[in-house]
Amino acid sequence: MFGGVHSRLKQLDVYRKLPRDLTEPTNAGALISLISTIVIVWLFITELKAYIEVDNSSEMFVDVNRGGEQIRVNLDVIFHALPCDILSLDAQDIMGTHIVNVEGKLLKRRIKDKQVLSEEFHSNDDHHGHTSVDFKRLDEAFKNKEGCQLLGYIIVNKVPGNFHISSHAYGNILHQVFQIARINTLDLSHTINHISFGEENDLDTIKKQFQRGVLAPLDGTSVLRPQEKSTVGVFQQFKTQYMYQYYLSVVPTTYTDVSGNEYFVHQFTANSNQVETNNLPAVYFRYDLSPVTVKFSQYRESFLHFLVQICAIVGGVFTIASVLDGMVHKSVVHILRKMEMGKLN
Repeated sequence: MFGGVHSRLKQLDVYRKLPRDLTEPTNAGALISLISTIVIVWLFITELKAYIEVDNSSEMFVDVNRGGEQIRVNLDVIFHALPCDILSLDAQDIMGTHIVNVEGKLLKRRIKDKQVLSEEFHSNDDHHGHTSVDFKRLDEAFKNKEGCQLLGYIIVNKVPGNFHISSHAYGNILHQVFQIARINTLDLSHTINHISFGEENDLDTIKKQFQRGVLAPLDGTSVLRPQEKSTVGVFQQFKTQYMYQYYLSVVPTTYTDVSGNEYFVHQFTANSNQVETNNLPAVYFRYDLSPVTVKFSQYRESFLHFLVQICAIVGGVFTIASVLDGMVHKSVVHILRKMEMGKLN
């Protein structure tokens, strides 16, 4: 009984073996085998690298308000000729919200010749007629040509709007400031060290892991006011007043690393211009939000896919090698027969 089953089972073998004494090695077969082995090893190493490496993909879809109703804006801007005592930051959006005491955390650093003199947290709590300024310190700041570095972040609504830096919070005392400093307007020459949208930790992680996207295109931008001064009595007067405007097109962006961690930030592109104005000079950052979200994802090739690729490589190379070996062997045998028969010219 078992012998019959064993015999029937052998009949199912599609990989039938020939006795070793019925096979014959050839030089052509050895050469093709060697080449096939080299090709298989090379393709295996290539596929192994692809399996180990992390790949990236991108897609776009309509924003479904991922990341919350507000946006964090990170700032690091230096004003070379505007003292910290009269620097203010306001925010306004399309919904009519005008925030003078902007939510967030900002630090003012008094600087002179790239040296930090002191620092204090930024606050506009005393706006609308209640602003207090140390005029003596302000006079010394103008005489010493102090500047101010505004560093930190603000929180704005996730709708189109702007935030602007000037001295609007001190409008009720600017005439006194101008008399003390003997100037007729403000010099808002500035350098943008950094501006970005999103959590700083997330942005740092994205820069290290992904290295994709336009996250801080304005970094390193520097604008100096034309030095077209004239002296009238004891006053230093500028012939024109300038307003600096930056137009930011903000795109919500999601990054997903290979472990499945998600980071919600915003890419943006920027354009700028400089226009003359009769109003108080200011630096405006006007931002508009895209309705489309971009998603960058990291992924690794699955082991099953890697295994299928290796099987395809081995099987494909051996099949082609077998066909080539058969063709070469038949050609050689055919040529040798003709030589024996003397029919080879």
